[in-house]
Amino acid sequence: MRVTPLVWISVGLVGVTISVMLAGDSLVDLVPNHDRQIFEYRSSLAESLAIQYSALVERGQVETIKFGMETLASRNRDILSLALLQRSGEVVAQVGKHEQVWVQPPGDESTLQFLQVPIFSGTQPWGVLQIAFRQTGATGLDWFLTDPWVRFLAFVSVMGFFGYLFFMKRTLRQLDPSGIVPTRVKAALDALSQGVVMIDTRDLIVLTNDSFSRAVNKPVPSLIGTDLGMLAWKSVTPADSLMVHPWTRAIMDRQPLDHIPLLLNLPNGELRKFIVNTVPIMDDGSTVRGALVSFHDVTELDRANAQLKDANSELETSRVQILQKNQELEVTNINLHVEMDQRKKAEAEKEKLYQQLMNASRQAGMADVASSVLHNVGNVLNSINVSTDTVLKTLKKPMVGDVCRIASLFHEHQNNLQEFLTVDPKGKQIPSYLGLVAESLSGSHQTIQGELDLLVKKIDHIKQVIMSQQDIARAGSIREPVSAEDLMEQAILMGLPDPEKYGIQIVREYSPVPIMMTDRHQVLQVLVNLITNAKNAMVEHSGDTRRLTLRIGVPSAKAFARLEVIDTGGGIKPEHLSRLFAQGFTTRKAGHGLGLHSASIVAKTLGGTLHAQSEGEGCGATFTLELPLVVMEAAA
Repeated sequence: MRVTPLVWISVGLVGVTISVMLAGDSLVDLVPNHDRQIFEYRSSLAESLAIQYSALVERGQVETIKFGMETLASRNRDILSLALLQRSGEVVAQVGKHEQVWVQPPGDESTLQFLQVPIFSGTQPWGVLQIAFRQTGATGLDWFLTDPWVRFLAFVSVMGFFGYLFFMKRTLRQLDPSGIVPTRVKAALDALSQGVVMIDTRDLIVLTNDSFSRAVNKPVPSLIGTDLGMLAWKSVTPADSLMVHPWTRAIMDRQPLDHIPLLLNLPNGELRKFIVNTVPIMDDGSTVRGALVSFHDVTELDRANAQLKDANSELETSRVQILQKNQELEVTNINLHVEMDQRKKAEAEKEKLYQQLMNASRQAGMADVASSVLHNVGNVLNSINVSTDTVLKTLKKPMVGDVCRIASLFHEHQNNLQEFLTVDPKGKQIPSYLGLVAESLSGSHQTIQGELDLLVKKIDHIKQVIMSQQDIARAGSIREPVSAEDLMEQAILMGLPDPEKYGIQIVREYSPVPIMMTDRHQVLQVLVNLITNAKNAMVEHSGDTRRLTLRIGVPSAKAFARLEVIDTGGGIKPEHLSRLFAQGFTTRKAGHGLGLHSASIVAKTLGGTLHAQSEGEGCGATFTLELPLVVMEAAA
């Protein structure tokens, strides 16, 4: 913080006052000596005691002397010890640790701390009274705080400083040159937007207005009497150093200086730019008495000019870029016309190719539908072949030939039939044998009936597959309430009617699933395809375990029924999973790549999904069919 001249003047006056007081004390002894006063007091006390103790010694009242010494020591805390000694050195009376405290003064002369007074018996010396006092002289800070003279000087210094400061401020206020300026003129100066400063020949500020005070961020009273050049002025050009201020040069040259740019560093770190104009003030005798300096703050104007220059640069850059873009647009326009002509030709060719593509697409769609139909019908026909083979095997059993032979025997012995049945050993066996034949024929009949029922269902399924493919081609389907468990069981009968033949164990994991609204035959088409593929995968795999797991359930927080077909076959390679449902892709040598592709399309048509999972070759595979659930309302 900068110390003002008023403070330095006040400090100087205080120094002069203290110097005068110290000189007066040295010359005329203004201040009494505190130690001398104490010594005189203690000497008087010791003489008084000596007179009293001399009278008591003449009377032989030593005990009274000792009592008086104890009383004195208890009442006067400055006394450390007292001792009454005879001329021989024998101690007659003593108070305190006198032998430890007492220090014999040089030349037997009393000092401020150690006093000794002779005791007489009549006119003859009898002994001496020795008194040891406490140390009275303080040192350092204690001395500064306890010595009255020092405290008096400190009081005078502090009060004198503030008194001189107040007095000088009042005096300078009365002597302020701006006070002689008329009020109207001062108001006019303060109304100016630019700062105005009047200085003397020593560059000290004599008068200033409010605009300059605000510009330099200092109050007017603190500026009066200060050097104008002491403010943090800098040259506009960093390479130039401000050797002589413009107002100093104007006073020296006795010539005005105009439009001098200067920079000012404010206390808050802000840098402001001023245009300085200086006019020397001269009296009638052409003697320079000072100068009138005006400061025009152009900081904001410079910033605006810099921004305008930047904006002009950006505009020029933008203009060049626009010209470049216009040239590019001209070239692009020419190229566009050429491209439009080429595009018209391409559109004509595209229309021709589109018609060809539509024809090819119709043929490919028809081929895709036919392939899907053949694939799904082929799966069902395989099951029909199995059922037909079972019926043929049942019909070829020897029981039918045995019945013919028994009928022939009955015909041969029709005349003696009773005797033949009761006497002839062969005839006796015929009734029991007929029972066995009847039982066998009854079982065969049931087997044939069951297989015929399955043949009817499978033939119906073939019809529905063909109809469903026709419905797909017409983008329509028939929805009906079906049970997921019934669909799975019917698909097993159609896709794997004889699992024991292939050594396959079927594991059913069915959870309750609501009745669904879906296309029964399309779902059967998918499930039969999945079960058939699982059977083929396990039969072609060399693994020891052949287990087909059929799982039905509803995932939590999902409105879908999940039907899973899990096999222990050869598995699927990771790189094949993404291509598994593509048309024409197959991993079987005898496969056509149509079944899973068709099943995926059916699942999407029904609003569901079909996806596969496998941990790799030899780890089996899991095919999951998810179908939307529509809960059937109970009949009223």
